[in-house]
Amino acid sequence: MKLNGSMLVAVAMVVGSFGMMGCQQNAQSSDPVAPEESVQNAPVENETAAATTDNDNTNALRFGVTRNAVRFHYYAPHAPPAARYEYRGVAPSRMHFWAPGYYRWTGRQYAWYGGRWEVRRNGYEYISPHWGIAHGRYEYIPGHWIRRY
Repeated sequence: MKLNGSMLVAVAMVVGSFGMMGCQQNAQSSDPVAPEESVQNAPVENETAAATTDNDNTNALRFGVTRNAVRFHYYAPHAPPAARYEYRGVAPSRMHFWAPGYYRWTGRQYAWYGGRWEVRRNGYEYISPHWGIAHGRYEYIPGHWIRRY
């Protein structure tokens, strides 16, 4: 089958338009600033990643999202409320642990995500999501696993 120049131009335009559709991003995204956490897909803390500093973000936004080579950093304009009291009940088994609830910044306000019973990982300890102060801003620290020695 022979392709002429106009057919090649038409194919190139179709491929280019599909490529552009995938690159568009809504500037006013309704996605929350801090992601919802899950114990199952929480990363394992890496010793080299823990040694990396965040000195390049000292002049970043007062709140919002920044990214360095290791992870995303989520900032809120003010401190989260005090943690809520949660009734834990009884663990489903000895292999379960309580993952406490946490506040997540939605871009406008804090939203509470309740705690739950999760399955343990042998040899690891789960550090739940929490907020800390970094460079004079409130930074969200995602939940992660650390190896117990």
